[in-house]
Amino acid sequence: MNGLTPYPITPIGNFIGVILALLPLVSQARKLSVALWGYSIWVALFCFQGFVNSIIWHNNVNVVVPVWCDIVSKIQVGAGIGTHACALTICIQLYKITRLRALPENTTKEQKFKALVLPLLLIIGLPVLTMALLIIVQPLRFQIAEEEGCGPTMYSFVGYIVYYGPGLMTSLGCIILAPFTLRVFLRHRKEMNGFLSTDQGNTHSKYYRLVVVACLDTLFNVPVLLTCVIMAIAEGQADILNHPYISWKNVHDGAGGNAPGLSLSSIVQEPASDWDTDRWTVFSLKWNEWVYVLQAMIFFGVFGTTPEMRRYYRSAFWFIPERLGYKRRQESQTETLSDVAFNSNPNPRAISSPGVHR
Repeated sequence: MNGLTPYPITPIGNFIGVILALLPLVSQARKLSVALWGYSIWVALFCFQGFVNSIIWHNNVNVVVPVWCDIVSKIQVGAGIGTHACALTICIQLYKITRLRALPENTTKEQKFKALVLPLLLIIGLPVLTMALLIIVQPLRFQIAEEEGCGPTMYSFVGYIVYYGPGLMTSLGCIILAPFTLRVFLRHRKEMNGFLSTDQGNTHSKYYRLVVVACLDTLFNVPVLLTCVIMAIAEGQADILNHPYISWKNVHDGAGGNAPGLSLSSIVQEPASDWDTDRWTVFSLKWNEWVYVLQAMIFFGVFGTTPEMRRYYRSAFWFIPERLGYKRRQESQTETLSDVAFNSNPNPRAISSPGVHR
């Protein structure tokens, strides 16, 4: 079985993923919540490391830049936890909206800071903590797989807790909150429209955009995450995660006897011929290779096609022609996240004026 992706499809795809993930931040920097900022950055980071890795380790497993691999092996762990945490933060934000709760207009800086504590702890704190704790179950410095580049390794059942635990817990929170918030919104549409029409930070359109990001991240990752855990458990002693954690020395000096002669400073090189014969290994590697590109495309489709972004694209397109003396028709600069104005007033005359945006 040939698990290699024709070159240079992978680096091109990941580079496009970086651009698509970051582009919505350009014109909507102040409008997007901290959860969307975090989601965009984590996805872009993973795509960027995939772009670099697929170029450096194309048709080789040479140890070229060890420091880069040290950083990347942590980013891969952090991005997986970070995107789940961002989805959970979005679900919490949506839940608060369904409870008709929003920060008052005269909110103080202290109140705004307190409102940011939990999102920041989830979006940044949890991934960083997981990256730091990975050393507990890390038997090797890193491993290099041909075409895929460098990545982390784990040993003992504690790896289920350190690596899979945070992702499963945050995803479980999304599974509970996302359907509930959507159900409440649909059942109380009139009240929600009235509330959103008075909240400048949220709109009907933005609400649905947030739901899409939160739900799709959960739908994409939870089935694969659960399958990875089940497959690892089913393999028994053949999987290095199903070994007891005896001591620090036992893990970091030969991986409990499963890798004699290797230590925390060792680097394992794995050519494609070693991993492309197993279908599940190929699937998991290719899933990680492309799922963040897909998430970047969806994120761009949701937040990169708003009226503001279209005006930004036109401005970028006309940048050079305008410098050369060409003129274009001026357009209204009304700021919105939607083309449609939603109002709780059932009287159609109240919203009949064109160009009204909330």
